[in-house]
Amino acid sequence: MEPKNKNILISGAGIAGLTAAYWMKQYGFQPIVVEKAPKLREGGYMIDFWGEGFEVAEKMNIIAALKEKHYDIPEITFVNNKGKRVGGFNIQKLRALIQYRHLNMLRGELAKVLYHYVQNEIGFIFGNSITAIEQSTNEVAVTFKDGQQRNFDLVIGADGLHSAVRRLVFGAEMQYIKHLGYYVSSFTIDNYTGNPHIFQSITVRGKWAGIYSMAKNRLATFFIYKSNNTGDQHRNIEVQQDRLRETFKNVGWQCPVLLQKMPAAGDFYFDEVSQIVMPEWAKGRVALVGDASQCVSLIAGKGAALAMAGAYILAGELKKSAGDYVSAFHCYQKKIKPEAERMQKLGRDYAPSFVPDTAFGIWKRNTFTNLMFLPLVSKWFIKQFLSERLKLEEY
Repeated sequence: MEPKNKNILISGAGIAGLTAAYWMKQYGFQPIVVEKAPKLREGGYMIDFWGEGFEVAEKMNIIAALKEKHYDIPEITFVNNKGKRVGGFNIQKLRALIQYRHLNMLRGELAKVLYHYVQNEIGFIFGNSITAIEQSTNEVAVTFKDGQQRNFDLVIGADGLHSAVRRLVFGAEMQYIKHLGYYVSSFTIDNYTGNPHIFQSITVRGKWAGIYSMAKNRLATFFIYKSNNTGDQHRNIEVQQDRLRETFKNVGWQCPVLLQKMPAAGDFYFDEVSQIVMPEWAKGRVALVGDASQCVSLIAGKGAALAMAGAYILAGELKKSAGDYVSAFHCYQKKIKPEAERMQKLGRDYAPSFVPDTAFGIWKRNTFTNLMFLPLVSKWFIKQFLSERLKLEEY
């Protein structure tokens, strides 16, 4: 059956937007992607890629391409301020427990692979964004930043935590964003350690700093710290970097060198660790997918996997309903929202263990990781964090 409502605008060329574009094109729709960045975003922090996202990638036949982007990390090591190992676990053993259906890669590298498979099949509008959305019975009128106006059958907001589509259609961000009390920062520098396989981190009370090696002799940094100070949300990079220096100046280990090299990094990233909690993910002819509606936060993990799974289900339900967006949006939300909410709760519960704010909490986290591969411990960990609970239908 020829689908109706074929002309679809997707806002955001990230993991969710690119996956949605791929499947919508496969199912006979005509998606166009608008991205406010002048080109595809690269870099980003390291992600664990497994679960439902891995299954979607299998359906797309891109596993081989993703394996080329995989970073073969031997161990995640926790150290003290002298650089001595105090905890950690072997990544290869963990991967073996889930039949190696797990990859480590930069978030931007995953997006790059997805983009490669759709760039010649669909239209992209880079360096532009949506500034107004008006819905009528039969279409959605969209105004872009450059003044252009176009009509679409449907609009999909895949534009992340700070979604413009969500703000324009559902209301102010403050209604839906849940700040977890942490801030995160990352940037890349030259790998001055000389170790091409390093993945180390230090935790002091309420603060976590880590480094991991990348290709081309680069080193990625990663910082998380606990703070309920909403002033840290300031968007000025200099202010953000000053905040990071002040927070980590007495941590020791590699932090003085990392902070010294920080101003020269061209990819400095800083944001709050937040979740998006919404009762409904669709309104009329507009729906949200990925972090725009179901952000679980980097502490919870599985964000990329859920973004791909959500995009796959959204496109599949549109196919199944022959473009009946009311039915498709309802079924899409019903199928994935429970798993997103479970992961959000897991993230909120797990945050104090991810960045402990007491000496006992740090000791407990380190001890747990040292015992990770005892049979009962590993079985519990996989069930809690690495199990695939969302069943993906064949569309």
